[in-house]
Amino acid sequence: MSKYFLICIFYFIIGVYTVYSKNFIINVEGLEKKLYDNVKDELNSITKDEIIINNYFYSRLEKIIKDGLKPLGYYDSKIKFNYLKNNYPVISILTIKVILGKPILLKQVNIKLEGEVKNDFDFKKIIAKYVPKIGEIQNDGDYDFLKNKFSKLAISKGYFDAVMKKSQLYISLNNHSSYWNFNFDSGKRYKFGKISYKSSQIHKDYLNNITTFKYKDYYSSEKIAEFHNRLLETNWFSFVNVIPVISNIKKFNSYDIPIEVVVTPKSKNFIELGVGYSTDVGPRFKVTWNKPWINSYGQNLTSSISIAKHEQLLDTFLKIPLKVNPLEQFYIIQTGLKRINLNNMQSDTVTFNISRNLNFSNGWHYSLYTRWMLSNFIQANISNKTMLIYLGSNISRIRQHGGVMPIWGDSQSYSIDYSNNIWKSDVDFFVLQTKHVLIRTPIYRHRFVICSNLGLILTNNFEKIPLDLRFFAEGDWKIRGYDYQKNSLEDNYGKLTGASKLLFVSAEYQYNFINSWWGAVFIDIGEAVNNIEINKFKIGTGIGIRLVSPVGPIKFDFAKSINNLINDKIQFYVSLGAEL
Repeated sequence: MSKYFLICIFYFIIGVYTVYSKNFIINVEGLEKKLYDNVKDELNSITKDEIIINNYFYSRLEKIIKDGLKPLGYYDSKIKFNYLKNNYPVISILTIKVILGKPILLKQVNIKLEGEVKNDFDFKKIIAKYVPKIGEIQNDGDYDFLKNKFSKLAISKGYFDAVMKKSQLYISLNNHSSYWNFNFDSGKRYKFGKISYKSSQIHKDYLNNITTFKYKDYYSSEKIAEFHNRLLETNWFSFVNVIPVISNIKKFNSYDIPIEVVVTPKSKNFIELGVGYSTDVGPRFKVTWNKPWINSYGQNLTSSISIAKHEQLLDTFLKIPLKVNPLEQFYIIQTGLKRINLNNMQSDTVTFNISRNLNFSNGWHYSLYTRWMLSNFIQANISNKTMLIYLGSNISRIRQHGGVMPIWGDSQSYSIDYSNNIWKSDVDFFVLQTKHVLIRTPIYRHRFVICSNLGLILTNNFEKIPLDLRFFAEGDWKIRGYDYQKNSLEDNYGKLTGASKLLFVSAEYQYNFINSWWGAVFIDIGEAVNNIEINKFKIGTGIGIRLVSPVGPIKFDFAKSINNLINDKIQFYVSLGAEL
């Protein structure tokens, strides 16, 4: 290690700031870090060829330091130099001792507001928040920041004629005092004018009801940004640009700002492919056909086909936005065909569902639905045919930040389903289900994911409940480490029956070891049963790898059951998709 570097380290430890050049060191004493930071760039820019010990060099250093201290309120600094040259090792040390002297203190702040801004609460908040207290040390940066804050807020709120008539910083060296004087005239505040759309395939009335403002509302750049984001959330457009047309409005003697919205429609057809694999069910394939818009009313259609060894599913969703608020209120009409063929269980189910959906600005999603289901199923060699008409409600919310693999987030879902013979449904039942996911990253690179799922079916005729409504502790909420459906309820003859109760909890720790790759350790606990007994819970544990991709994490898991360590083999899973 260089002896010069060791000398620099010594000075740093004792609180002396050092500028180092080969064979020459400049030490600066008497400045705290905030003050030194204001002069260090100029000192560090001094090259080896410029270092000549004479009065001119001293004067230059003195000017650098004093000019750097004045913006922070120190106008009366004294500078002393001490030059020392050693013959062995060959090194020169110049020590600059700074005596700060008495600082300039803020004595008075005068702010005069003219125009409509006089009654604007946001400007009063700025004054209350950013004006320093009388008696604080003068800081030119605080003065400039406040001045710029007035101008930026004026533009964002539509005071486009605003003028700073006076911005004066007066320093009294004799009194060691500073005085701030502002005279800000905002003029009139502009308002939102009419909206025009270019290249839009969606009816104008639907788009106008997505806006975050009304005609003649006061202008706000935040509302413009929010309107832009809401247009993108509709999924109708691949590009959106919301432009306030400020130029030329003076020619018409108007304070209404026209808003021009330029959009590019999304392609009418998208095809998505999904693939997964696990040792319990084998490969899984999914093809989704998505039409983001099928007409000028913003209706969109999604159809998907899922194929696995034991389960095949065909689903079609038609979303019908309501003109009153297309983004937050809509209907969904869904039809589906589902086939299950597993060991002693076979099922063919047809469903038709109509739901009324409400999305609120607080993030909660509410859904009320009516569902018709016809199911032919064989379970434990007993054939059943059940027709159901039942009502349901779902409340859910997802919050997250941090991209496709969020560093923070949570999701909640609560659902109730009710069926009754009064409206000719074959079975009376009451179903409750909750799902929760919690994601936290308390320390950089260390991430935790905790999941839970609780379910309950109340009925006096469980044998008539279709397999689709029973709990098997499988699918997205499976207990990893078991063969497919091996952790599900069986009858006295070893035949799978499904269950009326479900309890599932999973905890996973993830560590980001390099770039987009994460390692994972997890444990799953729970069971699908009719009578919950803690001592009979199934437990699976394992390790995995997570690869962050543009569409979400790709998951590779190896899991083993704890209940039967000797006989059960290691299970392997591959999946893709968001955790929330």
